[in-house]
Amino acid sequence: WLPEGTSEAYHASKTAIYKEKGVLTGSTLPGQADPEVVAKIQPALDVLGDVVELLSIEADTVFRFKYHGLIKNKRGMSAWAGVLIRNCDVDCTGVVFETGFRKRDPYYDGGSHWYGPY
Repeated sequence: WLPEGTSEAYHASKTAIYKEKGVLTGSTLPGQADPEVVAKIQPALDVLGDVVELLSIEADTVFRFKYHGLIKNKRGMSAWAGVLIRNCDVDCTGVVFETGFRKRDPYYDGGSHWYGPY
């Protein structure tokens, strides 16, 4: 029902600002991650499992993840991820869980997936 390429153009317009400004925070775009640090925090990543994906490590101490869990648990999970990373003897000053445009869990909280503010 939409003309060819409409969805791709919309997505490109939403992610263009991150490429223009050179900033990844706030997006789910992948960045740079030191393989040695990733290997050191592998026990923490194993505990977190499929709930998160490592996107990048910013300024050597801020870890960005794509978060797939419930929004209501996002803050606590990010705090716990920071503790797990520090337990691996890695300096961690912050953990950022990126969720993209998802602001709530419509199926979990009884809201409609198709309507409402997301």
